Amino acid sequence: MTTAGRKTLPEKFSFTSSFAADVWSPKTDSRAYEWWYFDALSDDGRDAVVIIFLDNFIFSPRYNRNGRDEEKRRDGEENGLHISAGLDDSIPPAEADGPQSRVPAVAFYYYRDGRLVCRAINEFDPAHFTASETEPTCTIGDSFFKFDSAPYGQGYYISIDARLYKNRRLKARFEWISIEGDFAPEKKVDYHDAHVWNLVVPRADVSGKINVLDGRDKELDVVHFRGTGYHDHNYDNRWLPETVRDWQWGRAHFSDSTAVFYRYQECSDHPPTTKLFTVRDGELRERDAQYDEQQPARDIFGLRYPQRLTFITDDNMRLRVKQTKVIDASFFYLRFLSEMTLTLRDGKPRKAIGITEYLNPKALKYRWLDWLVNMRIGRRGKGALLK
Repeated sequence: MTTAGRKTLPEKFSFTSSFAADVWSPKTDSRAYEWWYFDALSDDGRDAVVIIFLDNFIFSPRYNRNGRDEEKRRDGEENGLHISAGLDDSIPPAEADGPQSRVPAVAFYYYRDGRLVCRAINEFDPAHFTASETEPTCTIGDSFFKFDSAPYGQGYYISIDARLYKNRRLKARFEWISIEGDFAPEKKVDYHDAHVWNLVVPRADVSGKINVLDGRDKELDVVHFRGTGYHDHNYDNRWLPETVRDWQWGRAHFSDSTAVFYRYQECSDHPPTTKLFTVRDGELRERDAQYDEQQPARDIFGLRYPQRLTFITDDNMRLRVKQTKVIDASFFYLRFLSEMTLTLRDGKPRKAIGITEYLNPKALKYRWLDWLVNMRIGRRGKGALLK
């Protein structure tokens, strides 16, 4: 049940693995969202990079204001009242200038030895967003990604030009060359009431360079990156905090295989979607999985999460996850460096470090959190107040 006793739609989950489906889908609902996610770990295990392009920033107070206003309108209609738009007073008066249609954003995270080195979350007006409905490409502000081919393979070129706190500037360039991907190019997905997940590239060869500049564009730091990465794409036509109860996701690359888990639960009585995907010898295997969690803990913001996860399939594949190191935290999401052990049907355990995430978006309904979220977001060409 949701606020005011409303029932949500039965959970729907639509999966594919396709370059062709990695394109943008236009939307008319201001609560719909879509993002393209890239992450990578360096060969020596010290560095981690996460990059996200969002056509509607699900953590933004401006995005969630749209959802709250719609919720109030529906509550008013159910009680025979007329409620106008713009009643959410969580946005400062200077910014409360009517509903915003979209809130595009680019997010960049760089970690060294499990610690956050720099975080750039920059929001833009809808006019600064462009994307293609026929090719995997997107530009937000001065940052972009595009799908391309080269003599050494096909994949994504990513360029980031973002503002950091203290008026610093981040410039980064990456190549995300597909090693494993495009496993279901003909599979159609449901873009109506379902959550769409496109596992585009489970494994990629990643190389790039990160530059941090001061306010006068003088170079302060440079990092050369080489490692193994991942890319997926998520889409939903519904407001995230009203739809998703919790969401756990992660991946790890082993010497002879890749494992990706996905546990997605909506705000309904429908059981969660729990999947274990493995790639070996060029073949993607999709399996429903039994799930177990142990050792509950709380992060510094009070968000409760399990430290141990286990996924077991009917054909005796098993993935054990130890979420050992929190590398990013908030009231509604966590990111970890995790120890993962994968056992396939050969009975041989494989061990690797991977990135996992946990999302519990209920807190995004609470307007009192907006001030904290705003401090991490750069807007109108300026960096965030917090690192």
